[in-house]
Amino acid sequence: MTASPSEQCIVLPFRPTAPQAFNGTGLALHFLIGNILVLHTGLKEMWFGWRVDKIFPDPATLNRYIRGAGPQLDLVRVSQAQQVRFWLRGDFTAQAVSLRFFDRDYPDNSHPSANLPITTADGLIGFRKAFIDWLASVGMPMPQTQIAPALWTETIDHDGLDAVGRALEGFYRFSAFGGEGPLEMSPFELAVAVAPNAFMAQDLHGWALYRNKDYVAAKIAFLKSLRINPAGAGAMSGLMWCGIYHQDLEEAMYWSGRKADTCGQDVKAAREAGRRRYEKVNP
Repeated sequence: MTASPSEQCIVLPFRPTAPQAFNGTGLALHFLIGNILVLHTGLKEMWFGWRVDKIFPDPATLNRYIRGAGPQLDLVRVSQAQQVRFWLRGDFTAQAVSLRFFDRDYPDNSHPSANLPITTADGLIGFRKAFIDWLASVGMPMPQTQIAPALWTETIDHDGLDAVGRALEGFYRFSAFGGEGPLEMSPFELAVAVAPNAFMAQDLHGWALYRNKDYVAAKIAFLKSLRINPAGAGAMSGLMWCGIYHQDLEEAMYWSGRKADTCGQDVKAAREAGRRRYEKVNP
């Protein structure tokens, strides 16, 4: 199995091993893995949040899936419908995530599963190293130049993971299905209060503020997240869009280019793409 830069991979939310009271840990770790794969130069960027409403018909179905109460997805059918080749899905306990890989082009291949211990004391570095090693075992090795940027210290404990995951669930639901009024900010504020030095908490806070069109506050949150994780490509996207909607062309182009540099892409082409996005929003 060989990936190419035109292929995409969706990381599905990690589900509890048995239906239980909601805990956000699985969603938080799913988000962490997404922030690793965005740095993989062998894959085209793809986030689960972009396809939530294409995979799940309504918020209730999403809710049941995340809690392990609904059935597993039929990935043969869903991957064909979404035209996304690679999928990662997993189950979690308080101690570990069991991760499995699916390749649409070779659906019968039996790839080795991963058992990733959840250790927060080391800033989740061991968890990510184990994931990167497993990627190589399924034929998708992380380029050497991208490994170090993917191993920033994520200062967070289990309460922080739970808070980040709860906030992320609300973000997915609002982004995919909408709601009455603005996005409720209290879960995101709790996440940064519980885990102020976690990239995921600050980045997600920035995206929530962005959704509510508070671009100045969103920029502050994104910049805080990048002080923790300088390779936070998702936060750089947020800063690009803040520049666009705040009518700052140079800022939009700068962050578009910096993200491209971080992800091993063409910086000049990315800056021009940032310009085109700006001009589309600000004709």
